[in-house]
Amino acid sequence: MVFRVLDFDRSKTVITPDGQVHASTKTQPYGYLLVESPTLNQPVGLPIIHKKDFLLASSVFDEPWLAEQINGPHAELLVTYAPKSIWRNGKSKSPWHALHYTIAPRSTLESYYSDNERGDKRMSKPEPEILFGPFKYTGEIVVGSVDKPNV
Repeated sequence: MVFRVLDFDRSKTVITPDGQVHASTKTQPYGYLLVESPTLNQPVGLPIIHKKDFLLASSVFDEPWLAEQINGPHAELLVTYAPKSIWRNGKSKSPWHALHYTIAPRSTLESYYSDNERGDKRMSKPEPEILFGPFKYTGEIVVGSVDKPNV
């Protein structure tokens, strides 16, 4: 599913000046994203369990210009959970990061899940690649952007 990120809870995880990520505990997620979607009846906390996913979220929220954009009227940060491979229970079975991010024009999420045949179909069979592009698991991984989503 695709979600709009409302907030980023770091859960006392810190990033050192040399880019190392240190969680406050070894048994809890690095942090949480507060997300919403038309597929949910209320915002929920999405756990961040991979260092790279934490760094990607931080790269948006720590950059004042980007944080201002996604909290303003013109843009939104979208996220989807798409591991490289999964177990039957939906949990990632690969060591690669699983959250993919893109910055899109405000209301892209509503258009993606619009009240028409295409939007309704995405409720049960998501098509996140139309917003996020091909998923990348290795190499340089960045937060994407889409100016004119084809939703």
